[in-house]
Amino acid sequence: MESVEGDPDAEDDAKSSGSSSGSEKTEGKDAELEEIKDLDSDDEDSELYDEEGQLVKRQYSTIPNRFTKFPNLTELHLGYYGKGNPLKTIPRSVYQLQYLRKLDASSCRLTELPLEINLLENLEELWLSGNFLTSLPRSLGDLKRLKSLWVNYNQLNGIPATLEFCESLEGLYAHGNRIEFLSTALCRVPRLKYMGMGRNRIKFLPKNFGELKELKEAWLNDNHIREIPESLFELESLKTLWLSNNQLTKLDKKVGNLTALSELSLSKNRLTSLPTSLANCTKIRVLQLDDNKLVALLKV
Repeated sequence: MESVEGDPDAEDDAKSSGSSSGSEKTEGKDAELEEIKDLDSDDEDSELYDEEGQLVKRQYSTIPNRFTKFPNLTELHLGYYGKGNPLKTIPRSVYQLQYLRKLDASSCRLTELPLEINLLENLEELWLSGNFLTSLPRSLGDLKRLKSLWVNYNQLNGIPATLEFCESLEGLYAHGNRIEFLSTALCRVPRLKYMGMGRNRIKFLPKNFGELKELKEAWLNDNHIREIPESLFELESLKTLWLSNNQLTKLDKKVGNLTALSELSLSKNRLTSLPTSLANCTKIRVLQLDDNKLVALLKV
């Protein structure tokens, strides 16, 4: 779950602008270039010259800012994890696509997500992993049909509390950020089934974590969690619980209430013992206990 895979999209045709001796750009060409979004080149400071010694303008990666020409678009793939376009920002015309259901802008060097994202009222999937986002707009909470949000490996310090109003949200994936705490509001997302918060800086979980009644998978590995709130052990639908590489020193006996568990990872903590009630979790297929301080295992 730490990486997102999918079919890469075809690359957008690159447009080049250049000058040669004895010729000038027409007004029509100037008008066309004004409608094109110029992007950073990998060698911005380099200069090119033609055979006659005339300076040639650098080539830019470009993408049309005229997505309104495609009013029936339901999926738009501007990026793909690890193989995006260096856009830095999503073209404004994208927010006018009323039928858009999936937007993938992974690895596009985005530094911000505008408030206008809430104009995509039919959006169901939003993929923004592998960018440089430091925050998310509160307007995300207006996306009532959003089912999955992918923001892995950015620079986020938190998740907006307004996500509790995303009544269709089932998957929230925010691995590899700088998140230090989760708001109590986030635990009120009514249909959340999959939570990916691994590789952050989370020190504690909200006391009302147990309000996520439909949660099936919780990835909380590689954080700084020292204690598990009791309400978590009320999640009867929880099947996967990853808490490896945290700072846990004990495991509450109420863990035995998680009878639906099939995967439990507690590796790389500071556990010295296990409660005998863990034996009630008879559906466990994967149990990771390595790199703790256990001197004996429970008898089952």
